[in-house]
Amino acid sequence: MTYNDLLQELTREPHIENGSVKKAPSIVVGGMGGSALPAFATRFLDSTIPLSTHRDYDLPEGAKTDALYIAISHSGNTAETISFARKAKENNFSLAVITSGGELFDFAKESNVPYVQVPSHIQPRNALFFLLRALLVLLDRSDLLTALSDATFDDASALKEAENLADILEDSLPIYYASRRNGFLSWVSKIHTNETAKMPAIANIFPELNHNEMQAFDTTAPESVGSIARFILLHDDEDDSRLIRRMSVFAELMRERGRSVTDISLVGGTRAAKLSRRWYVMHHVAHELATRRGVNPEEVSMIEDFKKRL
Repeated sequence: MTYNDLLQELTREPHIENGSVKKAPSIVVGGMGGSALPAFATRFLDSTIPLSTHRDYDLPEGAKTDALYIAISHSGNTAETISFARKAKENNFSLAVITSGGELFDFAKESNVPYVQVPSHIQPRNALFFLLRALLVLLDRSDLLTALSDATFDDASALKEAENLADILEDSLPIYYASRRNGFLSWVSKIHTNETAKMPAIANIFPELNHNEMQAFDTTAPESVGSIARFILLHDDEDDSRLIRRMSVFAELMRERGRSVTDISLVGGTRAAKLSRRWYVMHHVAHELATRRGVNPEEVSMIEDFKKRL
């Protein structure tokens, strides 16, 4: 993906078809894998939005009758999400759909459910901003749509950062850590690494990891894991000062134990700019790692094989 490709995603104007969507006191997004990412990205942009996710079959326990249910499946053929949409419709809940086609698209048209169609022939994780903008249109958040359209950054510096990070992460176990409010960025870094580079990775958040996970790296056993661990700390000047202190102390402790720690400052004045730049950097990191490993960055053969066997 080039910088211009990203800008096209950040500025594409989605349209609601098949009617309108009523405002609701809460929103439940049903989606799996990359198709669930726009829900978390929305909360990253505005944590006050009353939005939750359901990544399973059917509806969440205690599903509210006055909520808006939004089914997101980029392919349109995700079994869990189709069951979510059908159950919402059966219960006469307010429902909308985001998809590029497939069974979910046909269901929305035939059932007179409002939908937004997004471009196809792209991996869901790489369609994040198409899906995100579609979700924001359904939520009537023109302010966040504008923020995404205005999100720009220096392409050359982002690509240089990606190259340097790929050097650090080659033949390693990447471990991405961020504050809770920036946790989506550590998670999406892990997803890029898993699906594109075909490498195991870990993601977690401060302060929770200080109460459990970090203890695993205090000993030399299993050294086969500890020796390849590469901690990537995503720093944000806007984080709580207590969390900034925690990150600093954590890095100090890990380095004293011979662990590799890389500090990365989130660049961009707005939440939208930080989101788009970090996603773009990790997209290129994962592609570079895939190239060095000799694997196809676009294929997800095991996931596809798993679906067929179901």
